[in-house]
Amino acid sequence: MQWTKTRADLALATGGEVVQKLSGYAVLAILARHFDKAAMGRLFFAMALTSVVAAATELGTGRYLVREVATRPEAALRRLGEVIALRAPLALGAFLLLAAGVSLTRPGLAPILLPAAVAGLLNDLSYSFGAFLVGRREVGLRLATGLSGPIVLVTLVALAVSRGATLPQVLLCYVVAALVPLAAGALVIRRRFGRFPLASLGKGVAAGRASLPFFLLTALGIAHFKVDALLLFALATPTAVATYEAGYKLFEVSRFVVRPTATVFYPLSAELAGRGDWEGFARTLRRLLVLAGGVAAAISLAVLVAAGLIVRLVWGGAYGDTAAVLRILYLAVPPLYLGFIATFLAGALHREGAAARVLALCLAANVALNLFAIPRWGPLGAAWTTLITETLAASWILWLVYGALRVKAASGVAEPASPSPLEVLADG
Repeated sequence: MQWTKTRADLALATGGEVVQKLSGYAVLAILARHFDKAAMGRLFFAMALTSVVAAATELGTGRYLVREVATRPEAALRRLGEVIALRAPLALGAFLLLAAGVSLTRPGLAPILLPAAVAGLLNDLSYSFGAFLVGRREVGLRLATGLSGPIVLVTLVALAVSRGATLPQVLLCYVVAALVPLAAGALVIRRRFGRFPLASLGKGVAAGRASLPFFLLTALGIAHFKVDALLLFALATPTAVATYEAGYKLFEVSRFVVRPTATVFYPLSAELAGRGDWEGFARTLRRLLVLAGGVAAAISLAVLVAAGLIVRLVWGGAYGDTAAVLRILYLAVPPLYLGFIATFLAGALHREGAAARVLALCLAANVALNLFAIPRWGPLGAAWTTLITETLAASWILWLVYGALRVKAASGVAEPASPSPLEVLADG
Protein backbone atom coordinates (compact mmCIF):
# COMPACT_ATOMS: atom_id res chain seq x y z
CA MET A 1 0.00 0.00 0.00
CA GLN A 2 1.38 3.45 -0.97
CA TRP A 3 0.97 5.18 2.36
CA THR A 4 2.26 8.57 1.16
CA LYS A 5 -0.45 8.80 -1.49
CA THR A 6 -3.01 7.29 0.90
CA ARG A 7 -2.32 9.95 3.53
CA ALA A 8 -2.44 12.71 0.91
CA ASP A 9 -5.72 11.38 -0.48
CA LEU A 10 -7.20 11.13 3.00
CA ALA A 11 -6.21 14.71 3.77
CA LEU A 12 -7.71 15.89 0.48
CA ALA A 13 -10.91 13.93 1.00
CA THR A 14 -11.28 15.25 4.56
CA GLY A 15 -10.68 18.83 3.49
CA GLY A 16 -13.17 18.50 0.66
CA GLU A 17 -15.77 17.00 2.98
CA VAL A 18 -15.33 19.92 5.38
CA VAL A 19 -15.79 22.50 2.63
CA GLN A 20 -18.81 20.69 1.22
CA LYS A 21 -20.53 20.37 4.57
CA LEU A 22 -19.75 23.93 5.64
CA SER A 23 -21.09 25.33 2.38
CA GLY A 24 -24.25 23.23 2.64
CA TYR A 25 -24.94 24.30 6.18
CA ALA A 26 -24.08 27.89 5.41
CA VAL A 27 -26.92 27.83 2.87
CA LEU A 28 -29.35 26.28 5.37
CA ALA A 29 -28.33 28.76 8.05
CA ILE A 30 -29.06 31.63 5.66
CA LEU A 31 -32.44 30.16 4.79
CA ALA A 32 -33.35 29.52 8.45
CA ARG A 33 -32.96 33.23 9.13
CA HIS A 34 -34.93 34.24 6.06
CA PHE A 35 -37.93 31.83 6.26
CA ASP A 36 -40.07 30.72 9.21
CA LYS A 37 -39.88 27.28 10.83
CA ALA A 38 -42.94 25.94 9.04
CA ALA A 39 -41.43 26.77 5.64
CA MET A 40 -38.13 25.22 6.69
CA GLY A 41 -39.98 22.13 7.86
CA ARG A 42 -41.51 21.73 4.39
CA LEU A 43 -38.08 22.23 2.83
CA PHE A 44 -36.50 19.60 5.10
CA PHE A 45 -39.34 17.22 4.24
CA ALA A 46 -38.79 17.79 0.50
CA MET A 47 -35.07 17.14 0.88
CA ALA A 48 -35.66 13.97 2.88
CA LEU A 49 -38.17 12.63 0.34
CA THR A 50 -35.86 13.50 -2.55
CA SER A 51 -33.01 11.59 -0.90
CA VAL A 52 -35.15 8.47 -0.77
CA VAL A 53 -36.24 8.88 -4.42
CA ALA A 54 -32.66 9.50 -5.57
CA ALA A 55 -31.54 6.32 -3.84
CA ALA A 56 -34.14 4.43 -5.84
CA THR A 57 -32.60 5.69 -9.10
CA GLU A 58 -29.01 5.14 -7.96
CA LEU A 59 -29.49 1.36 -7.55
CA GLY A 60 -26.20 1.00 -5.69
CA THR A 61 -24.23 1.73 -8.85
CA GLY A 62 -21.85 4.11 -7.07
CA ARG A 63 -20.27 1.53 -4.80
CA TYR A 64 -20.44 -1.08 -7.54
CA LEU A 65 -18.64 1.29 -9.92
CA VAL A 66 -15.90 2.11 -7.39
CA ARG A 67 -15.20 -1.58 -6.82
CA GLU A 68 -15.29 -2.40 -10.55
CA VAL A 69 -13.02 0.49 -11.53
CA ALA A 70 -10.56 -0.30 -8.74
CA THR A 71 -10.28 -3.99 -9.57
CA ARG A 72 -10.79 -3.87 -13.38
CA PRO A 73 -9.43 -0.49 -14.60
CA GLU A 74 -9.19 -1.68 -18.20
CA ALA A 75 -13.00 -1.83 -18.34
CA ALA A 76 -13.62 1.35 -16.31
CA LEU A 77 -15.00 3.58 -19.09
CA ARG A 78 -17.34 0.83 -20.30
CA ARG A 79 -18.68 0.35 -16.79
CA LEU A 80 -19.30 4.09 -16.48
CA GLY A 81 -21.20 4.12 -19.78
CA GLU A 82 -23.35 1.21 -18.61
CA VAL A 83 -24.17 2.96 -15.34
CA ILE A 84 -25.11 6.26 -17.01
CA ALA A 85 -27.27 4.41 -19.55
CA LEU A 86 -29.23 2.99 -16.62
CA ARG A 87 -29.36 6.00 -14.34
CA ALA A 88 -30.40 8.80 -16.73
CA PRO A 89 -33.78 7.31 -17.76
CA LEU A 90 -34.45 6.17 -14.20
CA ALA A 91 -33.91 9.71 -12.88
CA LEU A 92 -36.31 11.13 -15.46
CA GLY A 93 -38.94 8.49 -14.71
CA ALA A 94 -38.64 9.05 -10.95
CA PHE A 95 -39.18 12.78 -11.35
CA LEU A 96 -42.27 12.28 -13.49
CA LEU A 97 -43.76 9.86 -10.97
CA LEU A 98 -42.98 12.22 -8.10
CA ALA A 99 -44.54 15.15 -9.97
CA ALA A 100 -47.70 13.16 -10.63
CA GLY A 101 -47.90 11.97 -7.04
CA VAL A 102 -47.51 15.39 -5.43
CA SER A 103 -49.99 16.94 -7.89
CA LEU A 104 -52.62 14.41 -6.85
CA THR A 105 -51.98 14.28 -3.10
CA ARG A 106 -50.31 17.50 -1.89
CA PRO A 107 -50.39 20.09 -4.70
CA GLY A 108 -49.48 22.84 -2.26
CA LEU A 109 -46.05 21.25 -1.83
CA ALA A 110 -45.31 21.17 -5.57
CA PRO A 111 -43.51 24.58 -5.78
CA ILE A 112 -41.04 23.35 -3.13
CA LEU A 113 -40.90 19.62 -3.76
CA LEU A 114 -40.45 19.61 -7.54
CA PRO A 115 -37.40 21.91 -7.85
CA ALA A 116 -35.87 20.18 -4.81
CA ALA A 117 -36.38 16.85 -6.59
CA VAL A 118 -34.74 18.07 -9.81
CA ALA A 119 -31.73 19.38 -7.90
CA GLY A 120 -31.42 16.21 -5.81
CA LEU A 121 -31.64 13.86 -8.80
CA LEU A 122 -29.09 15.85 -10.81
CA ASN A 123 -26.72 15.94 -7.85
CA ASP A 124 -27.07 12.21 -7.35
CA LEU A 125 -26.42 11.52 -11.03
CA SER A 126 -23.15 13.45 -10.82
CA TYR A 127 -21.98 11.01 -8.12
CA SER A 128 -21.56 8.36 -10.81
CA PHE A 129 -18.77 10.43 -12.34
CA GLY A 130 -17.36 10.90 -8.85
CA ALA A 131 -17.42 7.14 -8.26
CA PHE A 132 -15.37 6.60 -11.41
CA LEU A 133 -12.73 9.07 -10.21
CA VAL A 134 -12.63 7.50 -6.73
CA GLY A 135 -12.12 4.07 -8.25
CA ARG A 136 -9.20 5.46 -10.26
CA ARG A 137 -7.85 7.00 -7.02
CA GLU A 138 -8.12 10.50 -8.50
CA VAL A 139 -9.29 12.05 -5.25
CA GLY A 140 -8.16 15.54 -6.20
CA LEU A 141 -10.20 15.53 -9.40
CA ARG A 142 -13.16 14.07 -7.53
CA LEU A 143 -13.08 16.93 -5.05
CA ALA A 144 -12.53 19.63 -7.65
CA THR A 145 -15.59 18.55 -9.63
CA GLY A 146 -17.73 17.75 -6.60
CA LEU A 147 -17.09 21.02 -4.77
CA SER A 148 -17.93 23.20 -7.75
CA GLY A 149 -21.65 22.78 -7.09
CA PRO A 150 -21.73 23.77 -3.39
CA ILE A 151 -19.57 26.83 -4.05
CA VAL A 152 -21.94 27.99 -6.79
CA LEU A 153 -24.93 27.24 -4.54
CA VAL A 154 -23.71 29.42 -1.66
CA THR A 155 -23.13 32.31 -4.04
CA LEU A 156 -26.51 32.03 -5.76
CA VAL A 157 -28.53 31.56 -2.56
CA ALA A 158 -26.86 34.50 -0.81
CA LEU A 159 -27.64 36.68 -3.83
CA ALA A 160 -31.24 35.43 -4.08
CA VAL A 161 -32.00 35.97 -0.38
CA SER A 162 -30.49 39.45 -0.46
CA ARG A 163 -33.00 40.27 -3.20
CA GLY A 164 -35.96 38.92 -1.20
CA ALA A 165 -36.50 35.72 -3.19
CA THR A 166 -39.26 33.30 -2.25
CA LEU A 167 -38.45 29.72 -1.24
CA PRO A 168 -39.39 28.25 -4.67
CA GLN A 169 -37.15 30.86 -6.31
CA VAL A 170 -34.29 29.93 -3.98
CA LEU A 171 -34.74 26.29 -4.96
CA LEU A 172 -34.07 27.22 -8.59
CA CYS A 173 -30.58 28.14 -7.37
CA TYR A 174 -30.26 24.54 -6.16
CA VAL A 175 -31.13 23.31 -9.66
CA VAL A 176 -28.56 25.53 -11.38
CA ALA A 177 -25.86 24.57 -8.87
CA ALA A 178 -26.60 20.85 -9.34
CA LEU A 179 -25.83 21.10 -13.06
CA VAL A 180 -22.29 22.36 -12.41
CA PRO A 181 -20.65 19.19 -10.92
CA LEU A 182 -22.53 17.02 -13.42
CA ALA A 183 -21.04 18.88 -16.37
CA ALA A 184 -17.62 19.21 -14.71
CA GLY A 185 -17.36 15.49 -13.95
CA ALA A 186 -18.27 14.47 -17.49
CA LEU A 187 -15.81 16.95 -18.99
CA VAL A 188 -12.89 15.95 -16.75
CA ILE A 189 -13.34 12.23 -17.45
CA ARG A 190 -13.66 12.86 -21.17
CA ARG A 191 -10.42 14.85 -21.31
CA ARG A 192 -8.39 12.80 -18.81
CA PHE A 193 -9.44 9.22 -19.59
CA GLY A 194 -11.26 9.36 -22.91
CA ARG A 195 -14.80 9.06 -24.12
CA PHE A 196 -17.04 6.72 -22.17
CA PRO A 197 -19.29 4.80 -24.57
CA LEU A 198 -22.94 5.14 -23.65
CA ALA A 199 -24.16 1.55 -23.48
CA SER A 200 -27.47 0.13 -24.57
CA LEU A 201 -30.30 0.01 -22.07
CA GLY A 202 -29.91 -3.76 -21.88
CA LYS A 203 -26.32 -3.48 -20.70
CA GLY A 204 -27.38 -0.76 -18.28
CA VAL A 205 -30.01 -3.07 -16.82
CA ALA A 206 -27.37 -5.78 -16.48
CA ALA A 207 -25.16 -3.33 -14.55
CA GLY A 208 -28.15 -2.61 -12.33
CA ARG A 209 -28.61 -6.30 -11.62
CA ALA A 210 -24.93 -6.63 -10.66
CA SER A 211 -25.18 -3.64 -8.32
CA LEU A 212 -28.54 -4.59 -6.79
CA PRO A 213 -27.11 -5.66 -3.38
CA PHE A 214 -25.42 -2.26 -3.12
CA PHE A 215 -28.73 -0.60 -4.00
CA LEU A 216 -30.42 -2.38 -1.12
CA LEU A 217 -27.61 -1.38 1.21
CA THR A 218 -27.60 2.27 0.12
CA ALA A 219 -31.37 2.66 0.01
CA LEU A 220 -31.84 1.11 3.42
CA GLY A 221 -29.12 3.33 4.85
CA ILE A 222 -30.73 6.49 3.48
CA ALA A 223 -34.18 5.36 4.57
CA HIS A 224 -32.78 4.71 8.04
CA PHE A 225 -31.45 8.29 8.13
CA LYS A 226 -34.59 9.93 6.72
CA VAL A 227 -37.47 7.89 8.15
CA ASP A 228 -37.52 9.97 11.33
CA ALA A 229 -38.29 13.18 9.42
CA LEU A 230 -40.96 11.47 7.31
CA LEU A 231 -42.67 9.98 10.35
CA LEU A 232 -42.48 13.25 12.27
CA PHE A 233 -44.16 14.99 9.33
CA ALA A 234 -46.92 12.37 9.35
CA LEU A 235 -47.39 12.02 13.12
CA ALA A 236 -46.53 15.50 14.41
CA THR A 237 -46.20 18.97 12.83
CA PRO A 238 -43.90 20.80 10.38
CA THR A 239 -42.50 22.66 13.39
CA ALA A 240 -41.54 19.35 15.02
CA VAL A 241 -39.83 18.34 11.77
CA ALA A 242 -37.85 21.57 11.77
CA THR A 243 -36.80 21.07 15.42
CA TYR A 244 -35.58 17.54 14.75
CA GLU A 245 -34.05 18.14 11.31
CA ALA A 246 -32.14 21.19 12.55
CA GLY A 247 -30.45 18.85 15.04
CA TYR A 248 -30.12 16.05 12.51
CA LYS A 249 -28.44 18.33 9.97
CA LEU A 250 -25.83 19.12 12.61
CA PHE A 251 -25.56 15.40 13.38
CA GLU A 252 -24.85 14.78 9.69
CA VAL A 253 -21.96 17.25 9.93
CA SER A 254 -20.14 14.66 12.05
CA ARG A 255 -20.12 12.28 9.11
CA PHE A 256 -17.62 14.42 7.19
CA VAL A 257 -14.89 13.11 9.52
CA VAL A 258 -15.49 9.44 8.69
CA ARG A 259 -16.75 9.60 5.10
CA PRO A 260 -13.30 10.27 3.59
CA THR A 261 -12.20 6.85 4.87
CA ALA A 262 -14.53 5.24 2.33
CA THR A 263 -13.22 7.45 -0.48
CA VAL A 264 -9.67 6.26 0.22
CA PHE A 265 -9.94 2.85 1.89
CA TYR A 266 -12.89 1.27 0.10
CA PRO A 267 -11.04 0.83 -3.23
CA LEU A 268 -7.88 -0.15 -1.34
CA SER A 269 -9.64 -2.75 0.79
CA ALA A 270 -11.35 -4.16 -2.32
CA GLU A 271 -7.91 -4.51 -3.88
CA LEU A 272 -6.56 -6.26 -0.75
CA ALA A 273 -9.48 -8.68 -0.80
CA GLY A 274 -8.96 -9.31 -4.50
CA ARG A 275 -5.33 -10.25 -3.83
CA GLY A 276 -6.21 -12.42 -0.84
CA ASP A 277 -4.10 -10.28 1.53
CA TRP A 278 -6.24 -11.03 4.57
CA GLU A 279 -3.55 -10.05 7.05
CA GLY A 280 -3.32 -6.61 5.45
CA PHE A 281 -7.12 -6.39 5.37
CA ALA A 282 -7.37 -7.24 9.08
CA ARG A 283 -4.65 -4.75 9.97
CA THR A 284 -6.43 -2.00 8.03
CA LEU A 285 -9.72 -2.86 9.74
CA ARG A 286 -8.20 -2.63 13.23
CA ARG A 287 -6.52 0.68 12.55
CA LEU A 288 -9.66 2.19 11.09
CA LEU A 289 -11.83 1.09 14.01
CA VAL A 290 -9.43 2.36 16.67
CA LEU A 291 -8.99 5.70 14.95
CA ALA A 292 -12.69 6.16 14.21
CA GLY A 293 -13.76 5.15 17.72
CA GLY A 294 -11.36 7.58 19.38
CA VAL A 295 -12.28 10.50 17.15
CA ALA A 296 -16.00 9.77 17.53
CA ALA A 297 -15.80 9.72 21.33
CA ALA A 298 -14.02 13.08 21.37
CA ILE A 299 -16.58 14.66 19.02
CA SER A 300 -19.51 13.34 21.07
CA LEU A 301 -18.10 14.76 24.30
CA ALA A 302 -17.47 18.18 22.74
CA VAL A 303 -21.02 18.49 21.37
CA LEU A 304 -22.61 17.28 24.61
CA VAL A 305 -20.97 20.25 26.32
CA ALA A 306 -21.49 22.87 23.60
CA ALA A 307 -24.85 21.84 22.03
CA GLY A 308 -26.75 24.94 23.13
CA LEU A 309 -24.09 27.32 21.81
CA ILE A 310 -23.82 25.43 18.50
CA VAL A 311 -27.57 25.58 17.90
CA ARG A 312 -27.75 29.30 18.64
CA LEU A 313 -24.82 30.09 16.35
CA VAL A 314 -26.09 28.01 13.42
CA TRP A 315 -29.87 28.26 13.58
CA GLY A 316 -30.59 31.23 15.83
CA GLY A 317 -32.59 31.66 19.01
CA ALA A 318 -35.84 30.24 17.62
CA TYR A 319 -34.33 26.73 17.63
CA GLY A 320 -33.45 26.46 21.32
CA ASP A 321 -35.40 23.20 21.71
CA THR A 322 -33.08 21.59 19.14
CA ALA A 323 -30.19 21.48 21.64
CA ALA A 324 -31.66 18.52 23.55
CA VAL A 325 -32.20 16.65 20.27
CA LEU A 326 -28.62 17.37 19.24
CA ARG A 327 -27.16 15.97 22.47
CA ILE A 328 -29.02 12.68 22.06
CA LEU A 329 -28.06 12.36 18.41
CA TYR A 330 -24.37 12.93 19.13
CA LEU A 331 -24.36 9.99 21.51
CA ALA A 332 -24.86 7.98 18.31
CA VAL A 333 -21.66 9.25 16.66
CA PRO A 334 -19.41 6.34 17.83
CA PRO A 335 -21.76 3.62 16.51
CA LEU A 336 -22.33 5.71 13.36
CA TYR A 337 -18.59 5.80 12.62
CA LEU A 338 -17.96 2.14 13.39
CA GLY A 339 -21.00 1.07 11.40
CA PHE A 340 -19.96 3.19 8.43
CA ILE A 341 -16.53 1.55 8.28
CA ALA A 342 -17.98 -1.92 8.76
CA THR A 343 -20.46 -1.35 5.93
CA PHE A 344 -17.96 -0.40 3.24
CA LEU A 345 -15.61 -3.18 4.34
CA ALA A 346 -18.51 -5.62 4.01
CA GLY A 347 -18.79 -4.43 0.41
CA ALA A 348 -15.09 -5.04 -0.17
CA LEU A 349 -15.63 -8.60 1.10
CA HIS A 350 -18.62 -9.06 -1.26
CA ARG A 351 -20.91 -9.28 1.77
CA GLU A 352 -23.06 -6.28 0.89
CA GLY A 353 -26.15 -8.49 0.58
CA ALA A 354 -25.83 -9.74 4.15
CA ALA A 355 -25.19 -6.18 5.39
CA ALA A 356 -28.35 -5.05 3.56
CA ARG A 357 -30.41 -7.68 5.38
CA VAL A 358 -29.07 -6.36 8.68
CA LEU A 359 -30.06 -2.79 7.77
CA ALA A 360 -33.52 -3.96 6.69
CA LEU A 361 -34.15 -5.43 10.12
CA CYS A 362 -32.77 -2.31 11.81
CA LEU A 363 -35.00 -0.09 9.64
CA ALA A 364 -38.04 -2.12 10.69
CA ALA A 365 -36.99 -1.64 14.32
CA ASN A 366 -36.56 2.10 13.66
CA VAL A 367 -40.08 2.45 12.27
CA ALA A 368 -41.63 0.41 15.07
CA LEU A 369 -39.85 2.42 17.77
CA ASN A 370 -40.72 5.73 16.11
CA LEU A 371 -44.39 4.83 15.88
CA PHE A 372 -44.30 4.39 19.65
CA ALA A 373 -41.93 7.24 20.57
CA ILE A 374 -42.95 10.15 18.31
CA PRO A 375 -46.57 10.49 19.49
CA ARG A 376 -45.33 10.52 23.11
CA TRP A 377 -42.06 12.49 22.99
CA GLY A 378 -41.94 14.09 19.54
CA PRO A 379 -38.47 15.00 18.26
CA LEU A 380 -36.79 13.67 21.42
CA GLY A 381 -38.37 10.26 20.85
CA ALA A 382 -37.09 10.22 17.26
CA ALA A 383 -33.59 11.07 18.48
CA TRP A 384 -33.53 8.23 21.03
CA THR A 385 -34.76 5.86 18.34
CA THR A 386 -31.86 6.90 16.10
CA LEU A 387 -29.36 6.18 18.89
CA ILE A 388 -30.79 2.74 19.61
CA THR A 389 -30.97 1.58 16.00
CA GLU A 390 -27.56 3.01 15.00
CA THR A 391 -25.97 1.04 17.85
CA LEU A 392 -27.77 -2.13 16.83
CA ALA A 393 -26.78 -1.79 13.16
CA ALA A 394 -23.11 -1.07 13.90
CA SER A 395 -22.73 -4.01 16.29
CA TRP A 396 -24.42 -6.43 13.92
CA ILE A 397 -22.47 -5.45 10.77
CA LEU A 398 -19.15 -5.51 12.66
CA TRP A 399 -19.94 -9.04 13.79
CA LEU A 400 -20.70 -9.91 10.17
CA VAL A 401 -17.41 -8.47 8.87
CA TYR A 402 -15.27 -10.19 11.48
CA GLY A 403 -17.02 -13.49 10.82
CA ALA A 404 -16.44 -13.22 7.06
CA LEU A 405 -12.82 -12.22 7.58
CA ARG A 406 -12.13 -15.23 9.82
CA VAL A 407 -13.54 -17.55 7.17
CA LYS A 408 -11.52 -15.93 4.37
CA ALA A 409 -8.30 -15.90 6.39
CA ALA A 410 -8.71 -19.58 7.28
CA SER A 411 -9.24 -20.53 3.61
CA GLY A 412 -6.49 -18.26 2.28
CA VAL A 413 -8.48 -17.75 -0.94
CA ALA A 414 -8.69 -14.37 -2.66
CA GLU A 415 -12.10 -12.76 -3.12
CA PRO A 416 -13.24 -13.46 -6.68
CA ALA A 417 -13.99 -10.54 -8.97
CA SER A 418 -17.66 -9.80 -9.50
CA PRO A 419 -19.07 -10.78 -12.91
CA SER A 420 -19.27 -8.19 -15.65
CA PRO A 421 -22.68 -6.89 -16.71
CA LEU A 422 -22.34 -8.84 -19.96
CA GLU A 423 -21.87 -12.05 -17.96
CA VAL A 424 -24.84 -11.16 -15.77
CA LEU A 425 -26.94 -10.48 -18.85
CA ALA A 426 -25.91 -13.80 -20.38
CA ASP A 427 -26.78 -15.63 -17.16
CA GLY A 428 -30.21 -14.01 -17.16
